Amino acid sequence: MAVQFEFYKNPVQGEEEETNYHPRVVNFQHVTTRRLAAEIHSATTFVKAQVEAMFIELIRCMGNHLREGQRVHLDGVGYFQITLQATEPIHSMAAHADKVKFKSVSFLADKDLKSELVGMHAQRSKYKPHSATLSQEEIDKKLAGYFSTHTVLTRSDMQSLCQFTHSMAARHIRRLKEEGSLQNIGIRTQPIYVPCPGHYGK
Repeated sequence: MAVQFEFYKNPVQGEEEETNYHPRVVNFQHVTTRRLAAEIHSATTFVKAQVEAMFIELIRCMGNHLREGQRVHLDGVGYFQITLQATEPIHSMAAHADKVKFKSVSFLADKDLKSELVGMHAQRSKYKPHSATLSQEEIDKKLAGYFSTHTVLTRSDMQSLCQFTHSMAARHIRRLKEEGSLQNIGIRTQPIYVPCPGHYGK
């Protein structure tokens, strides 16, 4: 198996003219505790239920120590530590503790865990986890071309046409409906869109 990745545009800094990109892991699956327990069970003499119970107890113990502000180290895995945030802007060092709350848990991997990843293989993802960047004019141009050969448009059609994600396609369709460019002739749960009169050559 190879790590799936996609390129993302770097934020523009200063007067940079050349566009730069960075690779980012994209993965639409996640590994559950049950799967980890099954894999540990198959490699050891532990019963799967015992492994799952140990995971639950590990979480409880880690939570107890992290709640006290302690740093938890799992040998070969890494360090866990809580981070804090203020509930409102702080303008004085004399602010009360009730202005501070839990934010997140940071993680720093051990070299043993990192060494497991040395030599990994990477390949370009066949999925598009982020949307293409198109102006409203470019979207209108694509829709005009689309409706010259098609009578109706669905959300999935919009995704394919503009290389949008599900949410981005839905967002632009909603905008075009509000602007009076598209109308739904289907039902609410199964929308089908057509151009409003005077739009996209109709």
